[in-house]
Amino acid sequence: MNVYGNRVLSTTKMLAELKQNTFLSNSQYKFMLETAHTLLASEDDDEYNLGLSIICHIAEAKPDDRFIHQLLFDCIIESRVFLYHEMFKNLNESYAEYVGHGLLDSFVQSFYTLNTGTVLTRDQKMLFEDFKKYRRLVVSAPTSFGKSRIVSEIIIQGDYNNIAVILPTIALLNETYLSFRKNVLIQERYNLINTSTQEFGDTGNIFILTPEKMDLLLDSHPQLRIDFFTMDEIYKIQDDDERRHVFTHCLYRLSKMAGDFYLIGPYFKNFSKVFLDRTNAVFRRYTAEIVQKDMIDISSLENKKEFKISRHTFKKMADDDKNLINITSLIDGQTLVYLGRKDTVETRAKKIAEKRSDIAIHNDLIDYIKSTIDENWSLVNCLIKGVAFHHSSIPKYIQTEIVDAFNNGDIDILLCTSTLTEGVNTSAKNIVIYDNHKGGKILSGFDVKNIKGRAGRFLAHFIGRVVTLQPINEEEEKQTIEFSYYDNTSLTPEEIVQVEKSDLYNENLKNREKMEQLLSQWNITFELIKKNKFIAIHNQISLINYLRNNTNLLKKIEFSTQYPKKEQLELILDTCYLHLFNERDQNDRNFSIGNLIRLTKFYVYQSPSIKELIQNQSGKKIDTRIRSAFALITRYFEFSLPKYLTAFESLFNYVYLEVHGVKDAISLKALITKLEFGSNEKHEIALKEAGVPTGIISKISSGLVDCDNITKIKVKIALNPSVTSSLSNYEKLILSKYV
Repeated sequence: MNVYGNRVLSTTKMLAELKQNTFLSNSQYKFMLETAHTLLASEDDDEYNLGLSIICHIAEAKPDDRFIHQLLFDCIIESRVFLYHEMFKNLNESYAEYVGHGLLDSFVQSFYTLNTGTVLTRDQKMLFEDFKKYRRLVVSAPTSFGKSRIVSEIIIQGDYNNIAVILPTIALLNETYLSFRKNVLIQERYNLINTSTQEFGDTGNIFILTPEKMDLLLDSHPQLRIDFFTMDEIYKIQDDDERRHVFTHCLYRLSKMAGDFYLIGPYFKNFSKVFLDRTNAVFRRYTAEIVQKDMIDISSLENKKEFKISRHTFKKMADDDKNLINITSLIDGQTLVYLGRKDTVETRAKKIAEKRSDIAIHNDLIDYIKSTIDENWSLVNCLIKGVAFHHSSIPKYIQTEIVDAFNNGDIDILLCTSTLTEGVNTSAKNIVIYDNHKGGKILSGFDVKNIKGRAGRFLAHFIGRVVTLQPINEEEEKQTIEFSYYDNTSLTPEEIVQVEKSDLYNENLKNREKMEQLLSQWNITFELIKKNKFIAIHNQISLINYLRNNTNLLKKIEFSTQYPKKEQLELILDTCYLHLFNERDQNDRNFSIGNLIRLTKFYVYQSPSIKELIQNQSGKKIDTRIRSAFALITRYFEFSLPKYLTAFESLFNYVYLEVHGVKDAISLKALITKLEFGSNEKHEIALKEAGVPTGIISKISSGLVDCDNITKIKVKIALNPSVTSSLSNYEKLILSKYV
């Protein structure tokens, strides 16, 4: 090994010692920083990342020596992560007294500063230049890279008529919408659209939507043209869940339409070559972690064995709940705790809260939850102790309020499922991985890497810590993200019908032609089947044949009123269950079809408050009933049932026309709208889709009946603030986030 190799090896050993002991001697810092300066000039990603790790760990140790500060400053300039300088100034006041920008340093930084004043890192600069050159870019980069920062700059410095920003979760959608709303340069040029009820012109729009909403928007506005789009968490086109189909289809439609795109996600080594070739796109992969991650694995330690986290020493306990309580009670910085199930998230949050007898917080969020949901909900008691839990069945506005409270420091421990470990930015310095599974499956190496990536936030932390309580797979990147429409040689029938015939080859093309022939023989139009996206085709045909063979049902179900009669709705739902429900929904132990029919009728015909809906759930404990009520709304009322009922309507009317020669015998639109939004009033739908809580909508509804979209609502409230006079100050604050 040469001199340089020996020096790097010695530096690596010192870095390991620093991680363990939290400080070293000034002579060791000097040696490490001198080595780092050379590493940071390297084009090798591993060497560059080691240089960043040295900067971050020495900055975290806060040495108070003038010469070390100057060396640290020199390394920061060499790293081209200039914002480290401001971060360390905030961490150590004496640092600012010792160092300053020289003429050369200022010149170098100016090269990485855009005309908007945004200072880019080395890798961000390369990425931004690549986008300007190629215009169609697929990017894999760590969670702390700042990929979304580039989105704003592309929009501001571009000249696009219509833009689509596609996001996987409501939490990430809300975060992005609020961020764009604060950006004056974006607000001046674009109308921000995050609901289907907003009015928009031919140009000057940014659509901030989930893939499902974007797909519906394109269906309802076939003339709409998008000339730039970005899709976050792009790996989800290959995820093992039912949403991957709509992610893939949305990407397919937009990539066929838009001139430019920017697809982003963490930790994958390559992207579909066929997709890149057909769209003339370029793939770029970055690996440097500008927020370094330290792993502390206690899963393999023997009981009573000591371990250190920062400056604190702990003893490994046999009970992981005790380990969790001990760690979260002493570790510095805010902590995100990952768990694999909703009920265990709530249980562990309660256990942590019970041990914090010296904390008693009172705020508007706590009072609001007490009054609108239930004062005995365990989330209330947790929030009083500075603890919260977060999962997909919690109302979206509460999810947003919890994340805001966490990022503002009102909550310092947040327990969550994967809802917060897949794209949402938080202020968490620490991640504790309590469970090693997700949705009943063991966490993959990619899941582990993605969760780990949420530890630490750039501009707030140099180091993020990850503590694992259970044995986990070694973290790894995904290999190649495949785009099924182009890569899969044996597409499912449901995929084949959605792909343009010109994009199908070999067996897929043969299967498409065979399917067209069979449908023609069975006297079923191809467009009818294609229209019912992501409903299994054999299930659709099963329902058509069932209705054809039981024509007496057609008259039983036919209705012309707003909603079907109760017995008709029961018959419709039972028929959907037998013929259209997917396997997961058919086998859902939490909601048998009988219970689902009962609750759906109650919701549609009685219009219960959330409190009344909670009371009608089975379960002895209030937490169980609340979790069940919210799961019913988010999974069935807002997602699954509208999908099945939409398909049922089209298939029923098709057969009815065959038998009786009458078009559009039934309309389930009002029923579907009621399930999705809890109302059929246009102004209430607009508010609900924007994210406004039901309790606030009910208070201001009467003053907005003449507004049929969110744009008119915004204008009326701005011109006539008395519309919101019945709201508390806190409710007005919530309303202002969405309207």
